[in-house]
Amino acid sequence: MNIELEEILNNKKEILERLMQLYLHNISLDFPIELNSQTALYDYDLEPYFNNPNYKAYFIKNNNELTGFVLINLEKNQNVVQELFILNNYKRKGIGRIVINKVFTKFKGNWIVRVLPCSLKAEQFWINVIKDYTKDNFNLEYVGKYKRAILTFNNENKKSLGSF
Repeated sequence: MNIELEEILNNKKEILERLMQLYLHNISLDFPIELNSQTALYDYDLEPYFNNPNYKAYFIKNNNELTGFVLINLEKNQNVVQELFILNNYKRKGIGRIVINKVFTKFKGNWIVRVLPCSLKAEQFWINVIKDYTKDNFNLEYVGKYKRAILTFNNENKKSLGSF
């Protein structure tokens, strides 16, 4: 396995938009998302990832094959993993864990991960990955109507092991 992250530039925006539709359809199994009946598409604003330098979008590639994407917001006082999507035929192979470790290694600071509500699989994934990455040095709280898991930690003092 050779996992790499490739920054998504404007000329590849349509590919991200198509992948986003697959992602939103997938998560609609666990959490209700409205389909726009006029366009037959799920609404998601990707423009900030092409117009704001603090919003980062990356394709996930395994041996140069497109396997998903990750969206990251680098805000003033916190970094946010906004979305992580691995195509179904690549799930449960450790790709998501590798990707998130690469992201956390590249970008230092206060991190927040808001787990998809109503998805036990997503919650278990994020808790396990962050628990391993931080050596159990993170905060977990459940908020809101759906008891959404929110994980926070700081990795400013963690040594960098490389790049994407």
